[in-house]
Amino acid sequence: MPPMKPNPYIAGGAEADLDSTRRFDWREGVAILIERFWLGLFVAVIVFLLFFFQARRQIPYYRSTATLMVEAQIPKILNYQDLMAYNIRNLEYFNTHLNALHSRSMLAEALRQSGLADRDSFLPGLSVEAKMDRIRGWVTITAIEKSRMINITVEHSDPQIASDLANALAGAYIQQDLDNRMGASMQAIDWLHERSEEYRQKLEKGFHELQEYREQTGSVSLEDDQNIVIEKLKALNSALTVAQTERIRAETNWKNVQQQLQSGVPAVQIASLLSVGEVEQARQRLQEKNREIANLRQRYREQHPDLQQALESEQKLANQLEQACSNAVYALERQYKVLVEHERHLQEALAEQEQEAFELDRKLVRYNELKRNIDTDQEIHRAVLARMKEASISESLPTDIIRLVEEARPAKIPFRPRMGQALARGALFGGILGLGAIFLFYYADHRFRRSEEIERILGLPVLATVPLILDKTDSERGQVAELKSSGEIAEAFRTLRASLLLKGEILQAPVVMVTSAGPSEGKSLIASNLAISLARDGRRTLLIGGDLRRPSLSKIFGIPSQAPGLAEALKGHMYWRDTVQATATPHLDALPAGRLPSHPSELLGRKILADIFNGAKEIYKHVIVDAPPILGVSDSLVLLPDVDGVLFVVRYGVTHSLGASHAMVKLRDSGTPCLGIVLNGVNLSSFANYYYYRRYGGYGYQAYQARPTVMSVPEEA
Repeated sequence: MPPMKPNPYIAGGAEADLDSTRRFDWREGVAILIERFWLGLFVAVIVFLLFFFQARRQIPYYRSTATLMVEAQIPKILNYQDLMAYNIRNLEYFNTHLNALHSRSMLAEALRQSGLADRDSFLPGLSVEAKMDRIRGWVTITAIEKSRMINITVEHSDPQIASDLANALAGAYIQQDLDNRMGASMQAIDWLHERSEEYRQKLEKGFHELQEYREQTGSVSLEDDQNIVIEKLKALNSALTVAQTERIRAETNWKNVQQQLQSGVPAVQIASLLSVGEVEQARQRLQEKNREIANLRQRYREQHPDLQQALESEQKLANQLEQACSNAVYALERQYKVLVEHERHLQEALAEQEQEAFELDRKLVRYNELKRNIDTDQEIHRAVLARMKEASISESLPTDIIRLVEEARPAKIPFRPRMGQALARGALFGGILGLGAIFLFYYADHRFRRSEEIERILGLPVLATVPLILDKTDSERGQVAELKSSGEIAEAFRTLRASLLLKGEILQAPVVMVTSAGPSEGKSLIASNLAISLARDGRRTLLIGGDLRRPSLSKIFGIPSQAPGLAEALKGHMYWRDTVQATATPHLDALPAGRLPSHPSELLGRKILADIFNGAKEIYKHVIVDAPPILGVSDSLVLLPDVDGVLFVVRYGVTHSLGASHAMVKLRDSGTPCLGIVLNGVNLSSFANYYYYRRYGGYGYQAYQARPTVMSVPEEA
């Protein structure tokens, strides 16, 4: 557990963690699981049984699968049909087969082939359309990934019906595909025969029209394209193209150089753009001279004759480069203008030649059209004749595109429900929900069950853990430390006494008030047994019944209920020492509550109460006050200013953290130091508490044969 923060409110400077959040380590989590194991087990069993009965009540279904393969072969009729052919490897092609297999026509054919349509016992009372709708829910068509196979899966409560229907659907689709392709081949042959006759007639008509046009124009040479005008036009076009290319290249160079010059760039800096031999040679000489000067500068100073001579040579070379660049720019501009003029002359000559060629072109348009139509019709006619012969041969031997790879067989075991998987899921979900229920109830339950929780939330140390006392009468429970001097219960009160004496807190606070947040949390039991433990240690102790509403000391020590006590002393009817009763325990006296008053709070608020406590401290070593609970009544708040310390009682599984925290706020506001907390009513017979509260191995109390020796703090302390 992490170290607690200092809290001046705790008596003796004890430390506590005021963080109210529930943080715990894995050991505390194990304790929570053990404590509420029955709840988790109950939820897990309920969930497991739900899964079990749900699986048992389901009708068993069987699954049969037939596998088809789509071959990579498609019959061809004409070459241009390849552009519209389906790619058997793409998704659309397989989706077409999947949808076709799931169509109503395929289901109807499968019903007919399997004979299910004629069985009166198969879906009785339904029409054929209704049966097909029902069958569509049984059939699943899926494509096997990275293959050309298709699975046809049928699910039914009868394994034979499932396999028969899957095989019938596969056979019906294969036969339908074969019939469709056979019909397509016959239609293609008829269509090709019609097209062949059509194009033969078009060829005859085209030859007659071409011959008539030649005779009308008298242009026999047009057929060979040997006309001189056309050849000359071609030559001019070629020359103009070359001239335009040279002019564009020269124009590009000149525009680039001109743009650099207009931008203020010296001609020397654009020497790289001038691909002239003279410029390139001048630039290379200047670069060599620059390298030579760089070497001389490393060897000589600026005034050295060799360096000065080299600098003069560099200036001359730079002037030569500048002059060469200027000449190159002028030559580039002159070349560009000459090419522009040459291009203009060629364009004029071409325009004149085009006028001469227009007449010839008008004749060639009609001639070429007639010639082109004849060539196209001849090519199509030959292709149609060839394809018609190929289709006639291949029609008698059609290729199987879809074939059955594996036929469906009746399944021997159902695929749904699978009892093993259902039970595994039930166990898994049951375990998860069981754990969730355990921690849900833990976080929803604000009752204290752990010492760590108490210390975290209330910020006080737990001084002792008192086991659950199963004695029947109030007297036996209130005097258990006396009646059972050995055992876990008596040892718990001795631990409480030792915890108070070791730090000397009870010596600094002779008057200790024992209280709790609410009623029935064991404050009177703790007060009486703590007083007995102190008295058995040889310390003279007075036990005062401060609860004037529901007194318990009279029942515990057998004092008559009408015997005078604290109430009479506070009213001034009797001196308080005259109301003190001796008990069977040596060194222990009891001051009962007396007759119940009508206004306990006003009575406890009188000054005489402080006088009683001061007088008791002169006679007794310790004064234990059994006070009312803090919440609900104001009696304990009235007592707080007159006591020296408070011992707060928390009952296992009863006290709520919210109420206890509210009570702690009231105690803190009073300024009275709190000595610590006692956890009461822990059932050690519980397996969870046995693990948690005896994790240090326990101790054999049955070995005690007599009253054990207890370490005592001397009276002088």
